[in-house]
Amino acid sequence: MKRWIYLFLLLSGLFAGACGSQQPAYTFVEEEGIGRIPVGRITRDVLMQDLYGQWFKAQYDEYRPDAATVKALKGRNYKGYRVDIYMGTWCPDSREHVPHFLKTADAIGFPEKQIRIFALPRHYKEHSLVEGKNIIRVPTFIIYKDGKELGRIIEYPMETPEKDFLRIIDGKGYIHDYQQQS
Repeated sequence: MKRWIYLFLLLSGLFAGACGSQQPAYTFVEEEGIGRIPVGRITRDVLMQDLYGQWFKAQYDEYRPDAATVKALKGRNYKGYRVDIYMGTWCPDSREHVPHFLKTADAIGFPEKQIRIFALPRHYKEHSLVEGKNIIRVPTFIIYKDGKELGRIIEYPMETPEKDFLRIIDGKGYIHDYQQQS
């Protein structure tokens, strides 16, 4: 009996440790002229807190994804896909386009566990969170399939979040304005 209790405690500890390592990790920092902002990997729940919830909820609730595009995206198999979002809670474009993208993701049934959100400080270009990612503007949405980048939406969609996302995952030659300038 003692052996079973020991084994149970050992496995419980391992399971709890494994689950804990998957949790987002962020801190709050004070930015001059902005106030307290999160920096690091966050969840949608952070965006719905008192500090950000007002603008997040307003933008999310007001946005109406294009019905025909949602229909084209809904019910697809999103296995192997991932979206990394680099944003600033201080950034007006992030405050508009991140809630719109997340509403689109909800409407099409894109799994929330396949979306990673990284909150960046105002001077983000030198931050370790963006190292090697070529983040030139926020928000930036990077869409991956099986670990390979398919495309990115930089600062604002060329059309709408759902239409840009559809063009990217369908391989329809999506090139953002910022990528054309490079």
